[in-house]
This record gives sequence, C-alpha cells and structure tokens, in this order.
Amino acid sequence: MITKWETEEEKLSRYMKIPAKKKLEWLYQMNKFINKFSSKKTIKIRRAMREI
Repeated sequence: MITKWETEEEKLSRYMKIPAKKKLEWLYQMNKFINKFSSKKTIKIRRAMREI
C-alpha cells in the first residue's frame, strides 16, 4: 500500500536517474513493437510524416 504520493519534482528526479542507454533501449523496443503491430495504413502515414 502506498502511504506517500510522489511530487512532480520527485518523479522527475527519479526518471532523470535512469541511464540514457537504458532509455534509448526502451525507446528502441517500443518502436519495434509499434512497427510490428501497426497496420499498413499507419506505416504509410509514418513514412510520409518522416519525409516532411
């Protein structure tokens, strides 16, 4: 049971302590997941947005 709620500053400082490499790995995994389960239409839209 949580007895104390974190403030925004505490959350930010906790997130900032996560190493950059770990953050990039997480983003890479999320990107792979999204690409794997996206529809062809969504993939097409993403490619078009990337080119702009």
